[in-house]
Amino acid sequence: MNMKRTLVASVVAGVASATTMLLKDEERREKAKRQLKQMYTKVTKQRAENQNGQTEIKAGHPDPYDVDDNKMVNEGALYSVQRYNEKQQQNQY
Repeated sequence: MNMKRTLVASVVAGVASATTMLLKDEERREKAKRQLKQMYTKVTKQRAENQNGQTEIKAGHPDPYDVDDNKMVNEGALYSVQRYNEKQQQNQY
């Protein structure tokens, strides 16, 4: 267990010192900032696109095992059926 901690601490120290040495140069530091911003933009944009796409897919093709969604649709469908039945019954009497 102690050896594992030592190894992890050594790796962290090595990465920190390498990062410090690489980012010491201003040009490299700016390049690293640009790359981080590009990665962040790609990741957040992709997540936003995935969330919008999932909503559209779900609306067009509901999952039969999504109980909460199906219950909501069922309750909405029952309301219109009940209104129709009430009107039909009123017209009969």
